[in-house]
Amino acid sequence: MANAYEAGAAGLPCAIFRGYIGGDLPKVNSKIKRVTCPFTGEQLAAIPAHRPNVAVIHAQRADRAGNVMIEGVLGVQKEAVLASKRSVVTVEEIVDELPPDRSLNAVVLPHWTVGHVVEVPGGAFPSYAQGYYPRNNGFYKEWDAIAKERDSFLAWMKTNVLDKGPDAFARYARKVQAAAE
Repeated sequence: MANAYEAGAAGLPCAIFRGYIGGDLPKVNSKIKRVTCPFTGEQLAAIPAHRPNVAVIHAQRADRAGNVMIEGVLGVQKEAVLASKRSVVTVEEIVDELPPDRSLNAVVLPHWTVGHVVEVPGGAFPSYAQGYYPRNNGFYKEWDAIAKERDSFLAWMKTNVLDKGPDAFARYARKVQAAAE
């Protein structure tokens, strides 16, 4: 997926890499193709670029102009936004200006690459938001039982999110996080 998002972000039709050659995944995924490098003759794998209609990511901050700053383990959040037709970025906070003294691995998505910014404190929960709160490993363990069946998932959603208003999940995340500390 990372390679597919990167190809999509770059406007390329596919991603080419060494992975998958000699493994069994191409036998069950018809989208993995073999290509021959025109320069070396090496057999490589190719997968189609991924260009979602909408990407939804979470970041630490956005400024009032819509520029978004992401810090920590970035994954392919930047590439997902750049590959997508539209994007929604939830952030811990909207600030007047992004801090000039950000960490070296920080990424700033300029406002013209972002469709919408929504302030959602706790929006990365149960994962972490660097500088805001840690990952909640206990919740990940509990989630298996919650999401195992549709009925238990819907009951959890009704109790903790759907019937509690727009800030319900943020309140729930703060409660669970406080209990973990």
